Amino acid sequence: MTTNKVTTNYAVAPGEYIKEWLEDEERTQASLARDLGVSAKHVSKLINGAVLSPELALKLELVTSIPAKNWLALEAQYRADQTRLGMEKELERHAEIAKAFPLTALRKAGIITETMRKPGIVLMQLMSFFAVGDLEGLERQSQPLPAFRQDVAHPVRPESVRTWLRMIELELDASDPLEQPYDADSLRALIPELRELSRSQGASFEGPLVEKLASVGVRILFVPEISGTRAHGCTQWYGENPVITLTLRGRDDGKLWFTLFHEIGHVLLHPKNGPMVQMDGELQSAKEIAANEFASETLVPARFKPRLRKLRFNSDVIEFAEEIGVSPGIVVGQLHHLGLWERNRGHKLHNRFTFASE
Repeated sequence: MTTNKVTTNYAVAPGEYIKEWLEDEERTQASLARDLGVSAKHVSKLINGAVLSPELALKLELVTSIPAKNWLALEAQYRADQTRLGMEKELERHAEIAKAFPLTALRKAGIITETMRKPGIVLMQLMSFFAVGDLEGLERQSQPLPAFRQDVAHPVRPESVRTWLRMIELELDASDPLEQPYDADSLRALIPELRELSRSQGASFEGPLVEKLASVGVRILFVPEISGTRAHGCTQWYGENPVITLTLRGRDDGKLWFTLFHEIGHVLLHPKNGPMVQMDGELQSAKEIAANEFASETLVPARFKPRLRKLRFNSDVIEFAEEIGVSPGIVVGQLHHLGLWERNRGHKLHNRFTFASE
């Protein structure tokens, strides 16, 4: 995901090209001044970086046969480079702002190309990534975050979450629109098929999952977690279509399928309401509780839940999962969530995976 063009660390005035032309033509500044109808002092200033006017650019075209638009383009580029270099110099005083962002992940994605030896350039690349024109806009990325399902056992860095959400936004901007409009009834009807996919081996469910959701107008993305986000997933709307993004945090089927149906719960129960936070270990909003209950009921319906307490061995879990039509890892996830099994139990029953799209 490369968003930054290579830029120079210097600015070249049109006068440098005039000087080069004079050398190639074996001309003097005085003779050029005479042909242009200006003073020799004017030409000298021009060679040393004075502003090149449109009128003089046209005269240069007549004398050198180089189009005026070319001369004016060189002038515009020179002034832009001067401004950029000046901004970079000014931004160097604010290097601490850049350090708050996940620079390692951004370098890996090709978004940041410099090290903190050049903090001004790093800050400008961050501003370009977030599409803001000043430090105030960049500092807004540290403000309260859109909601997403996250684990708060460890501190969450707002800048990391904002970066992750921006990566999602850019991926959506680069994606072709879905062919099918979103249909809530069709999504509800699709849930049994999605649930059945949980029994797939490895990551073989990835393609069918993407295709089935797209068929009802729902886009699903897999955007790796960035250090400091602690995010499992996010739901948002892109135009008229809901978008579910999963980080694959933990890379086990218990977490993935619960997060998926949690986000589907938001899509169905809270349409176009924007992303919502679900934080482990803290008081949750009514909408987050509803999304959790939707996911839990979808994966292990209430009529089966009393039997979870009777599961003692891995073989019990495998048999129970087969009966209710989900993967054993999902059952283990519910046992952990309800505190019926210690979290160090049942890991061999999880389906762990790596997606081909990563």
